[in-house]
Amino acid sequence: MAKQNEHGKLIAAAAKAALTPLGCVRKGQSRFWYSDQRFWAISIEFQPSGWSKGSYLNVGAMWFWYPKKSWSFDVGHRVDDADFISFESVGQFTPLIERMAERAAQEVIALREQFKSIGAIHRYLISHPLREGAPVYHAAVAAALAGDMPAARQSFDRLAHWPTENLEWRRRLQSNGAALATFLDDPPKFRSEVLVLIEGVRERLRLPPDPQCLEAMDSTGAT
Repeated sequence: MAKQNEHGKLIAAAAKAALTPLGCVRKGQSRFWYSDQRFWAISIEFQPSGWSKGSYLNVGAMWFWYPKKSWSFDVGHRVDDADFISFESVGQFTPLIERMAERAAQEVIALREQFKSIGAIHRYLISHPLREGAPVYHAAVAAALAGDMPAARQSFDRLAHWPTENLEWRRRLQSNGAALATFLDDPPKFRSEVLVLIEGVRERLRLPPDPQCLEAMDSTGAT
């Protein structure tokens, strides 16, 4: 009979084999992995179920320009064609979780290509319907970094008129957006303020400092 945590070991082994060659890092002994893209990251989670042993697959992008203390999925989440894998036995689960880990690696590669520049991030965000709140904030920041100030102003204005409903997290999001919007007439200062936010998030996520982060944002191009 398999040990209680045998499926966890199989998940870890499959993820290591598929994701480590891509430079992805495991968070402690968890089922969470990430790819550090300097001013953003790719979050990868082999999510457990509350009902049975096994794994879902979540992969998405996280932008570092909003202050937060934990990993998130700002774009993307559940991988649609990766159904839940239930652990029944080592022999049954091993090939399935290996395929799931390979699917995670494909998503990492695809996201790196999709969001290879600030311009690409901006184009993606403005071309998709935006829910109120955080998605609008992210679109505004990306637009300003890409040099599309009209789109940035429009998104920041939309955020400013978003009803907070007396919710602290909404007020905080709106306040952060308003603070950044004051620098739209000074693009270098705007980038500098965003860099401070990025550095803060990296520190809270226990990622090493990246002295070339600002250069990386600029070198990825605005178009």
